Amino acid sequence: MSASSPRFGSKETIIFSDELNHASIIDGCRLSRARTIVYHHNDMQDLKQKIQAAAPAHGLIVSDAVFSMDGDIADLPGIVELGQRYGLLTMLDEAHATGVIGRTGRGICECFPSCRKPDLLMGTLSKALGSEGGYVAASQLIIDYLRNTARSFIFSTSQTPATLAAALTALNLLQADSSHVAHLQENTRCFCEALQSQGIPVQSETAIVPIPIGDEASATAVAETLFRQGIFINAIRYPTVAKGSARLRAAIMATHTPEELRTAAQTIAAVLRNRGRFSAHIK
Repeated sequence: MSASSPRFGSKETIIFSDELNHASIIDGCRLSRARTIVYHHNDMQDLKQKIQAAAPAHGLIVSDAVFSMDGDIADLPGIVELGQRYGLLTMLDEAHATGVIGRTGRGICECFPSCRKPDLLMGTLSKALGSEGGYVAASQLIIDYLRNTARSFIFSTSQTPATLAAALTALNLLQADSSHVAHLQENTRCFCEALQSQGIPVQSETAIVPIPIGDEASATAVAETLFRQGIFINAIRYPTVAKGSARLRAAIMATHTPEELRTAAQTIAAVLRNRGRFSAHIK
């Protein structure tokens, strides 16, 4: 499908969606009435095979840029290459990428500067930018198509001047001074290294750092214990993630200090050690 034919949300089209895409993408696929084919997480070979099996396919490939529960980054070059090869539009959701990844926080395209941009980049103003609402960046043809066909946009209330001003101010700050992004990325490295030094196997290139637990009830109990000790960290469990893969989901901020992150890592490790059932994760 070329940019001159932007139809991608109808019964005649197919959406290829990563299996770990956010619930909002899953719901969008359902609302579109298009046929949805789910491919293995970030697996370009599986995506290719499913596109070939569905040929001739008309529609788009959609993926999170940064996956919200695992914190890993989408294979943008692979997605764009397959989209070009098979005539599919490509769409990346930058909710957890804007202001977070890339040298100056400009998201996944800055992570892969030599890669062609996807046909649609969408994101939110409510994460790193601290406001409300969202955006879609695309060709004028696609934007006009969405304005006239996207029910979730047509029947939404406009943003208030205050939230727009907050979002614009945050964007201006991000463009003028990327030191906040550098601090955030350094804090992520600091926190991961502190957890690793405690024997907790974590790794993340983004502000989302998942700490594996496994059992749903245990993840909740650990989170509650940490909250009583002054550390707020969400317990993520089914149905947000698969059964048996519950985890703590740390969200790092640029304003955290190294001392705070190291103290949090030590406390998390101590709580896990006190619950001997987590010996598989703790040295």
